[in-house]
Amino acid sequence: MTSPDNPARWAPDPLGRHHYRYWDGAQWTEHVSDDGIVSTDPPVPSPAPSTPPASPSGDVPPEAAGYAAPTRPVSPSTSPTPAEPAGPAGGFGGTHLGAPMPGSGAASASASAGAGWPQQPASYDATSVLGRRYGAFLIDAAISLIVFGAVFFATATTHTVPEMLQVPGCHLSASDSSMVECDNRAVVTVNDTVYEAEGGPYILVCIGFTLLYFALMEGLVGATLGKLMTGLRVVTPEGEKPRFGRALVRWAVFAVDGPLSLFICGVVTSSVSAGHRRLGDMAAGTYVIGKADTGRPVSVRPR
Repeated sequence: MTSPDNPARWAPDPLGRHHYRYWDGAQWTEHVSDDGIVSTDPPVPSPAPSTPPASPSGDVPPEAAGYAAPTRPVSPSTSPTPAEPAGPAGGFGGTHLGAPMPGSGAASASASAGAGWPQQPASYDATSVLGRRYGAFLIDAAISLIVFGAVFFATATTHTVPEMLQVPGCHLSASDSSMVECDNRAVVTVNDTVYEAEGGPYILVCIGFTLLYFALMEGLVGATLGKLMTGLRVVTPEGEKPRFGRALVRWAVFAVDGPLSLFICGVVTSSVSAGHRRLGDMAAGTYVIGKADTGRPVSVRPR
């Protein structure tokens, strides 16, 4: 049974071999996690020490600082047997990976209830959300195009077709003689009216919008509007919001994942890589997961 004073949860590995090890409420288990990847390693202390590993410090380590705190202080186990290492000290929330719960039967159900998350099968991968990611991208792309169009028509000057043909670098389109094209400025022809905007300033405004929409919003909220609508979040390996620094790197590398490679790079890398990460995610150290899996270390199925 899970002790109410020492509930089941993930905590730093007392043996120092992994980032986290699962405490089932009575003893350390074989379930461990490193950088969001779950594996097993029996909690056998190294041959040198003759005593079981000491309980971890009650201070929250930096990598676990984002975990939810328990509703009341948690005291360490007071009388562990030689075969049972002491339970983790207080300060860590009842969260665990979206991964197989240790044990089985009543013990497994008790551990799952203590951790506060449903039991997941061994093959569970929190990053297997590519369909929703593509849907979120289409929504974000549509929003961006609407904003780009609104900015263009709000800042453009209007001319007749003959007037624009007098401007150096402007000429009729080879594919449609009713349309005007220019080499050094953005133009849109609507009937007999040509809307013109200086290419440089217009592009800078569009880039500024994408910086605010993708980098700042994902850093603060963990999602764009498209991801919010499809139930996705961008997170760190610990399952927390990426903050602006990581989101900025992710946004900058999107130039390679997206337009510079005709989006082929982003589609291929997110499809075949462990954790379904595009280059921007790899550079920023982020994952894209479902909202229900946030707040705990990311569970990734190795490839």
